[in-house]
Amino acid sequence: MIRRVAAGVVILAAVAGVAHASRRIEAAGAARSEGAQVLYLPSGRYLKAASLGFPELMADLVYIWSIQYYGHYEAGDRFRYLEHIYGSVISELDPRYVDPYLIGSMIMSMEANDPEMALRLLDKGIAANPKEWILAFEAGFVCFHTLHDHARAAGYFQKAIDVPGSPAVIRRMHAEMYNKMGDRRTSLRHWQEVMELGENAYVRDTASAHIHDLAIEIDLEDLRAAIAAFREHAGAFPPDLDALVRAGLMARVPRDPEGLSYAYDPVTGEPSSRSRYRLYRRSGA
Repeated sequence: MIRRVAAGVVILAAVAGVAHASRRIEAAGAARSEGAQVLYLPSGRYLKAASLGFPELMADLVYIWSIQYYGHYEAGDRFRYLEHIYGSVISELDPRYVDPYLIGSMIMSMEANDPEMALRLLDKGIAANPKEWILAFEAGFVCFHTLHDHARAAGYFQKAIDVPGSPAVIRRMHAEMYNKMGDRRTSLRHWQEVMELGENAYVRDTASAHIHDLAIEIDLEDLRAAIAAFREHAGAFPPDLDALVRAGLMARVPRDPEGLSYAYDPVTGEPSSRSRYRLYRRSGA
């Protein structure tokens, strides 16, 4: 975590300025809020100018202090200046310092319960470190796990995938986001890419299972749409699935990935798969 150990003596003069400000706050009176001391922490630009040419070391010092500060759970208002510390101080001192973006966003999302603040910090980190896939991945995970915003998650996962050397598992998460959005055709296309690029038998088998189930769900979606159009025109459900072809609503009746025909109940107008789902999904889930 500590990347720089040299030049510590040189930067003590800059740290002394911060310490002096802290002592002034201590003298301001016991009525102030405990978190208010952070408000007096200078901006990153000021500290960078005061760092005597060692902004990275100053960023280290503030980062270490911040971890200690946010471990002080008795301070009820300790999150008030959270974005100031990580988004304005540390990131301006050293925009390429990746750890504070990750730790800061974790505190913002998991402890302060403010995922949008976390995403603002991660966006800043992504802009300053476009070759660090972990930042976009973390943003995607916040969108997926905390916000349940699968569209935003997919966008962040795509950014992570675009970084050379990013882990293959991100492609699988990216593909599944579209399924959760209900866009099964796009999900199928991405799972097919995962299948083609599969680095081992386990990944290929997992992709194959997703492709199998998605193909069934897409076929059933198409059949239901054609059945609904038939009923709207004829006033009744089709007597069989071949009637959809005769009515010009489908070019052909599809077969499932295992080559079996789809079952159909003309009373309810509901098609179903004769083959079992490999991932134990149910159509429409």
